[in-house]
Amino acid sequence: MTTFQILGRVCLRPDHGPHEALDVKGVKARALLVTLLLRAGTTVSLDRLAEALWEEEPPRSAVANIRTHASRLRQSLDPRTPLLGTVGGYELQVDADRCDHLRFLDRAAAGRAALEAGDPDRAATRLAAALALWQGDEAAVGVPRNGPLAAWLGHLDEERMRAVEDFADAQLQLAEPRSALRDLADLLAAAPLRGRAWELRMRAHHRLGEIDGVTAAYRAAEAVHRRELGTGPGVRLDALYRRLVNSVPVPVG
Repeated sequence: MTTFQILGRVCLRPDHGPHEALDVKGVKARALLVTLLLRAGTTVSLDRLAEALWEEEPPRSAVANIRTHASRLRQSLDPRTPLLGTVGGYELQVDADRCDHLRFLDRAAAGRAALEAGDPDRAATRLAAALALWQGDEAAVGVPRNGPLAAWLGHLDEERMRAVEDFADAQLQLAEPRSALRDLADLLAAAPLRGRAWELRMRAHHRLGEIDGVTAAYRAAEAVHRRELGTGPGVRLDALYRRLVNSVPVPVG
């Protein structure tokens, strides 16, 4: 059987044979595979596939080209993972446990549920396992986000960032603020407008007894919001900042 990886570069990992993951050759072939994986178990219409494969108006030969890419892709697949073609589209039949993005979403949801249930230890375990599936911070690297892929891949990227925040939240509850700060620093470097990440960063500094760190984080959030949006960081972050700098922290670690 084959495991499909799209949380990072797009590749196939056979259970037997070479240990190295096999890259999918060709941008259009990768886009076709990613589109089918994101809708695994359902038929994706030829029109929808054309929207995903071409940025502009698809060429008159689009359907023929899609069928050619599908034929080549089928040759790379394990026979137990059928790629079914119909008059109107294609369907990739693959088990959820063979798709890294579906395993990620399942583990991330389980971690979030544990966090909401007040079980940070279980949450941290599930979220760490979810994030370990990523080979970078962007899904389907190198695949143009045309048509439906923009929203579908954007959703995966957003869920990764939410999982990082959830994991940092669990770490704070487990009295591991330094670990939380490391993860949040990477997240905020890539996505500096995430309010929850700034809140968690301020709370982590507070848990460490670093009131100067709380202030520095707030000032950094304020600066980036002024620069990018022309506004302050918002009422919620303002209120948290005032509360933290006026309360006595109980340092840990």
